[in-house]
Amino acid sequence: MRKAVIFDMDGTLLDTLEDLYRSTNAALLRYGFPERTKEEIRQFVGNGA
Repeated sequence: MRKAVIFDMDGTLLDTLEDLYRSTNAALLRYGFPERTKEEIRQFVGNGA
């Protein structure tokens, strides 16, 4: 019997860069910070904790 299944979803099963890009920029603008480019956001994706 399997007790756990582990998988890497973000970047493997799903490409969430567009969602992260939009939500990050929405939060930045709300608090008065400048927007970031998609390339700047991409640098943070996949780096783990």
